[in-house]
Amino acid sequence: MATWPAYAKVRADDYAVREAPTARRTNFEDGAVRQARAFGSAFTQRRVVALLDSDADRIRFRGWAALNAHAWFSWADPDDGTLRRARVVGGAGGIDYRAAVRRGDRTRRWEARLVLEGLWSDEV
Repeated sequence: MATWPAYAKVRADDYAVREAPTARRTNFEDGAVRQARAFGSAFTQRRVVALLDSDADRIRFRGWAALNAHAWFSWADPDDGTLRRARVVGGAGGIDYRAAVRRGDRTRRWEARLVLEGLWSDEV
């Protein structure tokens, strides 16, 4: 199993966690709504922004993503440092790259914005 690249640092801001729905809802004609548990466990999605320090890191990350983003890989959860199985929603095509240039700094950095999913009870 592949591992999340160490040079792709997960930023603390713009990090979000969302539990996937585990219930199915049915609307009846009289306006009542029935809701029941549909799944025993569901994926948790995490919106992540990874900071890539240079153009070279972006190229390396794109290569890593082409080979590994669609499949399960190990990822250190920033909440508690536990290694978990995760994959990128949409694979390499689900990653949005944005240039991030700081004022007074001539080095172009990149942000890779993506959504990871996994069963967070699944430790590696």
